[in-house]
Amino acid sequence: MVLLFAALITGAAPRTEGPGPFRVRTLVDEIDAGGWLHYMAYGAGVFAVVGPFRILVSKDGVHWKTFYAPARMNSVEYTEVGFLAVGNAGTLMASKDGWSWKRYKVGRDLEWDLFGVAYGGGWYFVEANKGVILASRNLRDWVRLLEDPDMTGMVYGNGRLVVGSLWKLHVVEPVRR
Repeated sequence: MVLLFAALITGAAPRTEGPGPFRVRTLVDEIDAGGWLHYMAYGAGVFAVVGPFRILVSKDGVHWKTFYAPARMNSVEYTEVGFLAVGNAGTLMASKDGWSWKRYKVGRDLEWDLFGVAYGGGWYFVEANKGVILASRNLRDWVRLLEDPDMTGMVYGNGRLVVGSLWKLHVVEPVRR
């Protein structure tokens, strides 16, 4: 996927041969990128890439379908509940298969721009502007977990949300009662 992403954003001339045993194809006219393509994910046999007001999906990485989004999309992840994509103006889009997307709103109008997303333990997590992490069980009601303006990313695994920051990690775990 890294090779595909690099080819998509560089605008380099198409090549039929690549280094070693690889062939590099650069897709420009064949896709509706709309600008910088930011993040990508793969799951359920589908590639998903996000960019300005778009989510692009493909089964083979060569032929792409564009879904237009209501905001600039900043990140996409594949999780146990399917694809989750987040963007500006509190936009969260979810798809079980990559081919049918449903929009959810996080916060009030223009309250949050969203830059990261994760899912685990029955919880959805989003990284919002100013390093705020929000959590929800139903994609409607959100609680603020923490705020760290130096946040660098997050991942869910083994029953924990781990959030990276400058010189530290935050580990968010469910409280056992």
